Amino acid sequence: MRQYSLVFMEQRIGVPRLTSIPGPEGEKCFEAADDDVALAYACEHFQAQIKNCVRAELSSMAMVRDPSGSGARLVDDSLENPHFQEAYIRYDARSQRIEVDFVSTVTGILPGTYKRSSG
Repeated sequence: MRQYSLVFMEQRIGVPRLTSIPGPEGEKCFEAADDDVALAYACEHFQAQIKNCVRAELSSMAMVRDPSGSGARLVDDSLENPHFQEAYIRYDARSQRIEVDFVSTVTGILPGTYKRSSG
């Protein structure tokens, strides 16, 4: 079993990027056997919260409480699960379905963009 974190994001006026919903309602942690089970669990058990935010970010990184009590932070444990891709989960009000988008962390070189220096 692995630890998964689901962070609910909102768009605040005047802030150029999405921010996590403050407080305990802005984050959920749970265990799942693998990434597919975690995704299914998140969509099934947190549907109401997903509907009420801009998007939810599913990560296999562990959520650890800050000892000072000021919040939580994600601990990068990606070496334990190098094939995980972060997933963005959002509710599409038009189709009334939950959609999932995966964020690839793969970097590549496009053909024709690399020039060998002559010398």
